[in-house]
Amino acid sequence: MNIKSELKNVLKTLSIDLDDTIITNINMYLDILFSWHAKNNILSTRDPIYFLKRDFFDSLSMLPYLPSGPILDVGTGAGIPGILLAFIRNTENIILLDRRDNAIRFLEHVKLRLCLKNVDIIKSDVNKLEMNVKPSAILMKNFSNKIISKMDLESKLCHIISIVRDKLRCDSKIFLLSGSNMLDINANKESYEIKTKSKLAVTKIETPYFQTNRYILEISDA
Repeated sequence: MNIKSELKNVLKTLSIDLDDTIITNINMYLDILFSWHAKNNILSTRDPIYFLKRDFFDSLSMLPYLPSGPILDVGTGAGIPGILLAFIRNTENIILLDRRDNAIRFLEHVKLRLCLKNVDIIKSDVNKLEMNVKPSAILMKNFSNKIISKMDLESKLCHIISIVRDKLRCDSKIFLLSGSNMLDINANKESYEIKTKSKLAVTKIETPYFQTNRYILEISDA
């Protein structure tokens, strides 16, 4: 099956109906993405069909839970999920944040080629970021660094919340896209909420494509 047909199938599974112009833009993004990946290794897979069924599906599964308004995608990499969401929410400001030169070059190229006027790109470490716009939501997909990667889940959540609340001085909702470690939050929700001083909600992404599950964690002020 070709990529365009699989894209339409995945969108149908998500019950997302897009016009041909947006579908064409998404296909162009996929072409650019995998061309860059062949030379610069910016993805975890070389299989476009797998990408559509996993990363693309998971990213757009977040849409029903995201509030309207500007969205900040932290550590966006190749624009996942930020650019993917920008295709759908094309009247809302999507801010892509990454500190890596390779990611920023790719994002700027995609923005120019696809005329993504609702996308802003910022090269910065999240700890040094100064925001002029208050986002309605902050997204982190598999967010990690040398500090966070060594933490347990509770410490990781507290660290992420501290960055948003204390350094960004922002009370926006935080959305994390992660794996089965989210089940521990459901099992010990009260304890996590007390220690993070936040309200937590875990939603399973219902996918027909994989047996391994992915989850959306929504973090808001208690």
